[in-house]
Amino acid sequence: MRTFRHKVTINDAGAIVVFGLGSFFCLWNRTNSLMILLGVLLVVVTIRAVDRAIHTEYVLTDDGVLQVKTGRVGRTRRIELKKIKKIGKRPFAFRLGVYALIELVDGSVVSVQPDNMDGFLSALGKRIETKEK
Repeated sequence: MRTFRHKVTINDAGAIVVFGLGSFFCLWNRTNSLMILLGVLLVVVTIRAVDRAIHTEYVLTDDGVLQVKTGRVGRTRRIELKKIKKIGKRPFAFRLGVYALIELVDGSVVSVQPDNMDGFLSALGKRIETKEK
């Protein structure tokens, strides 16, 4: 079993800052109940974004499954390695970073952002090759 951590990108940090400032503004200017409700909602979204940025893991198990764990409160997605059709490395908008796009046989796609991108793609490629034999 091999575990890869999520890479916190500038996009993640920017979203956390924007949601945090939005919640601060709404709770500071609580002129009506709608601002308070929006502030509390933005606090929850900020906490979820921080949880997802810090606790997301990509686990390659020994039985041929890629587990994408999106935070402590998020769901875990299980992807069988034999159902992976193609893996590619793609840039973010404005070339602020890269992510791995995994295309499955059924046409769905999964994007992952491991901290060690090259190591993740190498380990995933090796495991797919051994499962095909």
